[in-house]
Amino acid sequence: MLRILHTADLHLDAPFPSLKGQEIQRRADFLKTFERLITLAIKNEVHLFLVAGDLFDSPHPAPGTLGQVQAGLKRLADRGIVPVVLPGTHDNVVSADSVYRSNDFPGTIILQKPAVDDPVEVNAAGERVFLYGFAYRSSASEGCLEGMARRAGEGIHIGLLHGSREGSPEWEYRKKDLPFTLPLLKTWNLDYVALGHYHGFELLADGGRVYACYPGSPEGKRFGENGARHCALVSLEMGKATVEKLVVNTRLLEERALDLSGCETEEDAASAIAALGSPELLLRLSLTGIVEAPIDLERLAGRVRSEFFHLELRDETRLFDSDYAQRIAQEETIRGVFVRKARELAAHSGPEQRQRVEDAFREVLVRFRAFGGER
Repeated sequence: MLRILHTADLHLDAPFPSLKGQEIQRRADFLKTFERLITLAIKNEVHLFLVAGDLFDSPHPAPGTLGQVQAGLKRLADRGIVPVVLPGTHDNVVSADSVYRSNDFPGTIILQKPAVDDPVEVNAAGERVFLYGFAYRSSASEGCLEGMARRAGEGIHIGLLHGSREGSPEWEYRKKDLPFTLPLLKTWNLDYVALGHYHGFELLADGGRVYACYPGSPEGKRFGENGARHCALVSLEMGKATVEKLVVNTRLLEERALDLSGCETEEDAASAIAALGSPELLLRLSLTGIVEAPIDLERLAGRVRSEFFHLELRDETRLFDSDYAQRIAQEETIRGVFVRKARELAAHSGPEQRQRVEDAFREVLVRFRAFGGER
């Protein structure tokens, strides 16, 4: 039985400008997750460590990041685990000075040819293992998926592909995304295909047989990559793959909504938000419900931000229906005129325009409160 740890889309050295002062720490999180993958491979006594593309976020990672990766892969090789790395779309080999073409990775197999002429053969767990994979280059990789078909040779045949399963809603397909279908993948007759490119975990199976897997990104890179993140621990024999999901992420990304109805003061709202806090959490929080005063989003965020690793607040509360707005509408002031006009406009608007009016309504009332505007 061959054991494999399969990962992809680590995106080491990715930029996080929205995190500002925490960007360096977030990059360190990604390296910590890489080290956790190395440790899991050793702990589970795997024979192969497969990275199916985008180990780095660019073809030119920082020297410190490169050195840590080289050291981690060498740790595996020194223990008899074979690291196999496939360049992806972010860490491509197009330029002559790309990280894979200008640096050595001792003990690691880099699948950087533009097509599969013949699979790379290695010995693992006493088995002959044939590895199929290529680094896409537009000028030399036309029809390259045809080269993924199984060749003759007794042993276990494994593919690595950084590509797009057709039918996935994640994005439009480009040539370099190497779009494929499950029926096409099945014609290759490989024992397992280690996929990368899509950041969500997905098994590609048919008739009870697992043909391939996307392990997803092991650390959430952006909101949408929420919750636990995984790698795939694969037990493989000829024609049969069993996949186990292992949680590996260092921090957690979440998107939630919080109903502030009943919060009478900013203090109440701050307390409700702080109750969700965790130093390991990156949270995008939508504030909903009917509130009795406009929310100063920046001030509110400032009161609770220390409870989280990172916090983004979105104001989706409703003021039109509040007692506060109804009282102001009775005023013979500039503020009162504004409220009446805005509510009238919203009443005669479709859903999208009404939302834009309400967004502006909240923003203007926040400014009235901030500057004491009453007339």
